[in-house]
Amino acid sequence: MSPTDYSPRVRALFAGPPCAGHLPEGPGERRRGEAGSPEQGAWVVFEARVVAGRVGEAVFRAWGCPHVIAASALVAEWLGGRPIGEAADVDVQALAAELDLPPAKLGRLLIVQDAAASLASLGVPGR
Repeated sequence: MSPTDYSPRVRALFAGPPCAGHLPEGPGERRRGEAGSPEQGAWVVFEARVVAGRVGEAVFRAWGCPHVIAASALVAEWLGGRPIGEAADVDVQALAAELDLPPAKLGRLLIVQDAAASLASLGVPGR
């Protein structure tokens, strides 16, 4: 795909993805959720700081196309302030609509969704 094949929203999020990086030290429980692999065409890791059952801060790292980066940024922003259990409630159809995602790329969003869901269910301490 060429840069003009991406929606303006995807291009903006890819150019400066909010919430990208590593979770800084701070109070609260650190959680980590991961899904995908480079061999699958997308790999996503979410890290979150949970205080009193709510996400105080969430960040992501991802490998994949601009759609994966953009969707991961949106999910990391969306997680902030929510109960950690809601991380399993990522709405793939809403993400696809917001990003004007081609149907062939929907599988990539499922990897983003799986990474967020594992953040909620596994409670794996952040690394």
